[in-house]
Amino acid sequence: MDLIKCEKQFISQPKKPIVVNRNEKQKFYLSAPELKAVFEVFVSVSLRMPEDFSLGLMYDNFLLFRCNGFHGTTSKGFFSSEHHAYPHSHILTANDIENGRIKKPSLIADLTGKYIDLDGAKLFFFNQCGIIGYERYFPEARQISLFRKE
Repeated sequence: MDLIKCEKQFISQPKKPIVVNRNEKQKFYLSAPELKAVFEVFVSVSLRMPEDFSLGLMYDNFLLFRCNGFHGTTSKGFFSSEHHAYPHSHILTANDIENGRIKKPSLIADLTGKYIDLDGAKLFFFNQCGIIGYERYFPEARQISLFRKE
């Protein structure tokens, strides 16, 4: 959790997303100066189904934290897992590492509806992962207030 929650800053401006296999993908890198650590973040969203997205925080080839949108139906229209019917997040556990699942975190961390789309997921992800200065590169991921002072 320390690696997920520690304060991180952008190393450089994220590159524009690219299209790969009907998905829009983006990667960028962050540093945590206190830990002298570098993290990779990925964002992937289906161009056919925008509610099918994934954001992940990687450290040293370990997928520490991932936020997903709605995904996972089978060809018959059933969900492969019940949690796939909702936006949700996963956290890597020691058990995952022991079982060689370093890129498949199993702990379902959130089914509370803290986000419903990619923009909301970005805000949730950036806050959960201690990412500072995200507003500069991702202005769509900002807290929206119903009580604007304009």
